[in-house]
Amino acid sequence: MKKKMLLLAVLFISTGLVFAAVDFARIDDLYFHSEIDEVQRLLETALDSGISDEEKVGVLWRLARNCIDLGDRLPDDAKKEKYATFEKGEAFADQSIALKETPEGYIWKSSNIGRWGQTKGPLNSLAKAEPMRELLTKVVNDFKYLESSDVWYVIGCLYDQLPGMPISFGNSNMGLSYMRLAVKTIPSWVWYGGTYQYLAEALYKRNWSDSKRNSEFPKIEKKYEKTKGSQFKKLGYYEGSLDLNSTPVYASRPLGKMSDREEAVAVLRYALKVYENRDFHTKGDVKNYEEINALLDSWT
Repeated sequence: MKKKMLLLAVLFISTGLVFAAVDFARIDDLYFHSEIDEVQRLLETALDSGISDEEKVGVLWRLARNCIDLGDRLPDDAKKEKYATFEKGEAFADQSIALKETPEGYIWKSSNIGRWGQTKGPLNSLAKAEPMRELLTKVVNDFKYLESSDVWYVIGCLYDQLPGMPISFGNSNMGLSYMRLAVKTIPSWVWYGGTYQYLAEALYKRNWSDSKRNSEFPKIEKKYEKTKGSQFKKLGYYEGSLDLNSTPVYASRPLGKMSDREEAVAVLRYALKVYENRDFHTKGDVKNYEEINALLDSWT
């Protein structure tokens, strides 16, 4: 009997029927520590090892996610290589979605489309804007995926960077609302310097005085309360749900007693403080920290 069991074990191993589960926890930890080459190696190895379809779903959307970082680290003048990387990322996401629809599959598909568009330039990639919005609407409305900073960041960039009507649906105020949500939902274990910076720059650019904020926020609040059904659309007016008498965690004064630019400075100072209180920083974090310091110096 023992010999029979041993023979079966050998057969299982030799025919590839016994596989170790994919260590997604380790892969995600490496990803958040910006070890993207090692992440790529582990994911590609897993994909070629005969894993289950359920595991393939997770491997494929993580490959799509990793393509964002792989493309971003390419030099700006390597546009063909960037396009190819983001197109590959979108293809990985499509394969993941084909096996099983998940919010992550749609998030990283839209993110790769977005990066492709940013590389191409907004006016040259307008055709991709509506399909991208449809993907993100599905993530928010169908999957109720409301606590992802990545989702809100992509949506915020989309609305902020696109031209408005009649050319497209761009709306900088809605983009700012979505970017506020992106900052609000940053996980405690990471430092998203670029997200803080984008919100600050959007506020600085809008440049409302404290008195204008006090007159405009109630108008946005009416749109927020009036919008029913689509959470995606409703949260485009998220800024209107904020209490002007409340003081954000990053500020020392209530929203109604600050101008946009004063809030922008407060956001950047808070971002620097969060960075300085962390023990670990990626190379990207260090670069972003330097950019925020330089930006703050130019504003103050």
